Amino acid sequence: MCDSALTPIGICPQKFTRKLVTACLVAAALGAAGCGGDDEPASTTQAATAETETTATLSTPEETPTATSPTETIPTTGSSPEDMPGGAGDEEPARTLALFTARGGQIRPRLVRVPAFISVQIELRSADGENYALRFGDVTIRAGGAINSTSTTIDGLRPGESIAGVPQGAGNKVRISATAEPGP
Repeated sequence: MCDSALTPIGICPQKFTRKLVTACLVAAALGAAGCGGDDEPASTTQAATAETETTATLSTPEETPTATSPTETIPTTGSSPEDMPGGAGDEEPARTLALFTARGGQIRPRLVRVPAFISVQIELRSADGENYALRFGDVTIRAGGAINSTSTTIDGLRPGESIAGVPQGAGNKVRISATAEPGP
């Protein structure tokens, strides 16, 4: 814009230029102050470590292990969440429950549908206190008497595959079938 355009609207060209320069300087100062934010936590950690080491040097040798113990538990920037307790990878794998209840010489339900490829926790409960047992391949689970309920976990089944539970003593055959869709 030329000077003649600023004067009719009441702005002095010199004041406009000074305000523009001041605004640019303030913006540049704020931009420079915001730079380098990623390096600050590392320098703070190093300063805290240096203070701890200084304290350990001034204290007696008996207190040195106590003073250095917190330094060892501070996570370094190079460690991954996998290495920390409760970090990634410490989760339990997904599984689904196949619950069988035995009462009056019968085991119900006769068929449990589970999602494919997800491990299955098989649980047998004795509702009447009598002894019941189911054999799934090489695994046998027993319930009754002092043990009200017992469970085991098997690997996931392929789509359409099923596994039969054969009773050992009283009860009927049951089956777990991988025909259900995963989800709620």
